[in-house]
Parts: sequence; C-alpha cells; structure tokens
Amino acid sequence: MNETTYDLDELRRNPVSRRAFFTRMTAAGLGIAAASLLASTNIACGGGDDDDNPNAGFTDPTNFPGVLGRSANEVVLNYALTLELLEADLYRQALNAASGRELNTPLGGAPAGNSTGEYTLSVGSGGLSTGAANAGFLYLVQYAYVEAAHRDFLATALSSMGAPVTTANSRGYQLPAGAGTDLSTILQAIYAVEETGVRAYLGAAPFMSFATPQDKSLLATAVAIHSTEARHSGAIAYVLGLNPGPVYSIPGVVTGRRVTDGGIGPNTGTGISEDTFQYYSDPVAVLGAVRPFIVGA
Repeated sequence: MNETTYDLDELRRNPVSRRAFFTRMTAAGLGIAAASLLASTNIACGGGDDDDNPNAGFTDPTNFPGVLGRSANEVVLNYALTLELLEADLYRQALNAASGRELNTPLGGAPAGNSTGEYTLSVGSGGLSTGAANAGFLYLVQYAYVEAAHRDFLATALSSMGAPVTTANSRGYQLPAGAGTDLSTILQAIYAVEETGVRAYLGAAPFMSFATPQDKSLLATAVAIHSTEARHSGAIAYVLGLNPGPVYSIPGVVTGRRVTDGGIGPNTGTGISEDTFQYYSDPVAVLGAVRPFIVGA
C-alpha cells in the first residue's frame, strides 16, 4: 500500500514540501486546517503526566475500546484515523477493482483537474446508465485521493501533538465478497462505508474538548472532514439512484437521532432513518460495524 508521510520539520523548513502539502490538503477540503496545524506544531497538546493537563492519562475503553490517546481529543483523532486508514485502503482497492488492476496495487499519481488520470473503467456498469457510470467512476477516482489525504492529515496532526499514532492493520483490509464484479456493486460497498463515516464523525464530536484554541481548530477539522464525507455519500447515492437524503439511508435501528446498531450493509438492522446526515452512531458501534472489513478481525 502506498503511504505518504510528512516530516513536520521539513514542512516548516521547506517551502516546496509545504506547498505540496497545502495543495493536497486544500484539494481534500483541509486547507485552513492544514495551515492551523503547521501554526500550532510548537504547542504542546494532550499529554503525558502533566499536572496542568486535565486529560492526562485519559482512557475511554467503554466508548473507544482499543483506541490510542493520552487525552480525549487524541483518542477521538486516533478513532478518526482508524476509520480513515480503513476507508482510504478500501477506496484504493475499489478503484483497482473498477480499473481491472490487482487489488494490492498502490494508488497511482493524482489526476489533474476533473479527470480520471491513469485510471480507466474496466468492469461493467452493473445496470447504471452511461452518464451515471461515468460520474460514478470519476467520483471513485477523486474520492480515493481525498480519503488518502484525510488519513495523512490526521496522522500528521497527531504527530504534531506528540501523540501516539494509530497505524494500519498489519493484515490489511478487505472489500465485501462480490463487491468488485461491476461498478454498481463497488459503489454500493463504498457508499456503506461513507455513510458510516458520516455518522462516525457526528457521533464522536461530543467526546472532544473545546478548552483551548487548538481544541477548537481540531473541532473545525473534524467538521470539515464530516462535511466532505457527507458530500461523498450524497454524490454516490445519487449515482446509484438513491435519495441522497432525506428519506433513504443504510438500514439500522433508529432511536431518536442515533443509529444504534452501527449497521453498514443493505441487510443490516431493521429500520430506516429519515435523514441521511442527521443521525449518528456511537463510536463503539462503529468500531464493531467495521470489523468485517478488517482482515483477521
């Protein structure tokens, strides 16, 4: 898997590296967040045994089982990174499947402008119209690079805080069986993951601290990623002929504004939510729901 890492000293020192970082993050809707990150890299955040830090030694095994972090915000960021690692890799695999490539092929160079670059649709549409298939494949290409940028940004943000940083599952991730047979089934699998991402960010927000200016910057970053996930979900739903919200959503048992079972498949759960982006899932439900996508989980 092709991974991009950013050395913070290099970003601060080298204008070429910094410009490339900003360009990539701006394309992913994180330009302002990237600027705030670099501006705050000398600010200690989150940790260790500092008596002045009310979150020192923070853990939350009930809501975020197995998630790293010394503070509430670090745990939430690592939770988000856990999901973005999975999502970025599933997008990479889905794009490879739609392009007739081996699933383990690294992500290629980012396409210029509104194009699919080096990628060409090589599977059937699965019943989608020509226009819908063309749009869906373009979205698949573009969003694969956006999700990779989200992953890399969160890892860089955590590193800037001196925080522990979640790494990808060593055994990898897997698309659902049969998801690579045609473009429609590929997009359906990705849609389910995007819907989960939307609810995951909304469900994690109440656990964040807003005590400092940097905390507020982190919240703004989370909201930016949440809005991007919502746009992705809405666009893919439209291509698949689904109502992008309200009315249609991934089935799940709905109580108030909460999808309580974390369901992310077309046959999961027993109810249907009434607004795609209004509902949220608890972090522990999301972590359980994504386990089938993790090899060996």
